[in-house]
Amino acid sequence: MDTIKHALVLTGEVQPGFNADDVWPALAAYFRMEPERLRSELLSRAPISIKESDDLAKLQNLQSGAAAIGAITELHAIGSEGSVFVLVDNTPRGPVPHSYVQDRVRSAAWPSSINTAAVGSANWRPFSAAPAPMRAAAPTENQATVAFSAVSADQDSATRPVSDLRAASATPAARYGGNTDVASAEGKLPEGNAIHAGFWRRVAAYTVDSFLVGIVIVVIFGLLGVASAAAIASESAGIAFAVMGLGYVLAIVISWLYFAKLESSPRQATIGKRVMGLKVTDDKGARITFARATGRFFSKIVTGLIPFGIGYMLAGWTGRKQALHDMMATTLVVFREVEPGRTLPTVRPPMPWYGWVLNVLPFVFAAIALASWTWFAATMLGQAQSDLSDLSDVVEESRVEEWSSMPSSDDADAEKALVLAGLTAIFDEVEAVKGEAAQALAASNECMSEQRPSNNAWIESIQLGGFAPQCTVQVQLSASSDIPFAARIERIEWTTDGSGGWRCSSSMDSSYLPWPCE
Repeated sequence: MDTIKHALVLTGEVQPGFNADDVWPALAAYFRMEPERLRSELLSRAPISIKESDDLAKLQNLQSGAAAIGAITELHAIGSEGSVFVLVDNTPRGPVPHSYVQDRVRSAAWPSSINTAAVGSANWRPFSAAPAPMRAAAPTENQATVAFSAVSADQDSATRPVSDLRAASATPAARYGGNTDVASAEGKLPEGNAIHAGFWRRVAAYTVDSFLVGIVIVVIFGLLGVASAAAIASESAGIAFAVMGLGYVLAIVISWLYFAKLESSPRQATIGKRVMGLKVTDDKGARITFARATGRFFSKIVTGLIPFGIGYMLAGWTGRKQALHDMMATTLVVFREVEPGRTLPTVRPPMPWYGWVLNVLPFVFAAIALASWTWFAATMLGQAQSDLSDLSDVVEESRVEEWSSMPSSDDADAEKALVLAGLTAIFDEVEAVKGEAAQALAASNECMSEQRPSNNAWIESIQLGGFAPQCTVQVQLSASSDIPFAARIERIEWTTDGSGGWRCSSSMDSSYLPWPCE
């Protein structure tokens, strides 16, 4: 009959009524270990098998000694399934017997989906889906990652503690203790709030990055704006458009190089992410290449096309806090403490106070911009209404003046009679001039060309001219206030029609003229 091998598991818990600050130093003394070594090599990875043996009585003696001190240990048979490592709170624990995990799952202390990996394997998968791990071909008493040396059979195991703790090098526990990255069943970083940065931390980081990149872009656009204005001044509109187009291209290139170069650099983070203690990795926690960082940057175009910013908000909803462009580029934004070769952090860093300030700033700037635009629009609308009101007042005043200056019907009749009388004298005077012009045309076939003065106060000048056979006599009325308003600076002109007659035209209302005139 084959002997059943058992393992003594240190659970990392103390019995009721005992103080952990007293138990662990006493247990370290019992095992002849330094207390710090007990904490770093055992308690930090508890539950963990501290002794595997075919001698059940010896293990029971060790368990009794630990119980007397106040430490809780459990004895479990190691069947054909062997021992496994367990990912508890995103930290590898163990190794422990497969039966120990079964008991924890059956008691609902652990979920059936808890990740496990067989000793000697880095293949993590949910316990409920994990096949029975294979035992090593040549098991030894010290097969566990951390095990104590055998106690001599002829000595009292309850009184003589064991020591000489040592680790097997080719196991996940050793790897996760310091030499490789932490991964889940498929080699990927598992979910966990202590690992992945959430939405608001990333918003705070992006606020810093946007401010820094924005300063550079504003300076460039300022310089290009001056060049564009100079091109417009020189009537080179094509060059002006080309200059501004260059500005937009430079803005994209600068943003691309800033994010892609820094996120693929040894620091794996932009300045904003460094301020917030974050970095960008691939899905296994490793540094990404410049090509992948470039793909991640331009994938943000697709993220931005999703309405209401849902593509970005996915960083707060998904298990590994990935925005849409992270999923497309297979990248993660994790805390700075997540490093290849280090144990996964189990405590989420608190949001720094300035992170909340950075989160509030975009809303403050948006509110200020909206208030400024509202004020500007209201001011411009008020100014336009004021200008329209002033214009309306001017038009109204003009109309009032016009209406007030309009004579009454009696005054109009009197003024019209006065104009008719004055123009009748002018028409009589012009008849003589027209006769002279007709005689000169008949005698020389040429028109008289001269300006004649007049003693009539209403006449500014009498101008003779024209080209045969169409000679003209033009009378320009005076602008003097001594003559009625209806006749001031008006013009009356007569032109020969080639058959001895004259045609009359005037800028005045024909109702004021003593004879027919167009």
